[in-house]
Amino acid sequence: MAGKFELVAAEQGGVRIRLINGAGNVLAVSGIYRDRAAAACGVTEIREHAATAHIADHSDGPQE
Repeated sequence: MAGKFELVAAEQGGVRIRLINGAGNVLAVSGIYRDRAAAACGVTEIREHAATAHIADHSDGPQE
């Protein structure tokens, strides 16, 4: 089963994007977008960049 993007209401107002895998697990949650249209544009941005994005490991603090 394919994953999906969900647009969900943010508690603080606005909309968040959730990326869900095929098993129904949440893989990522976005920041807050002002409305559904802005969140839909955010989904497009995620799709365009995720496949080719590099990993920047900051798990041990900032890297130079």
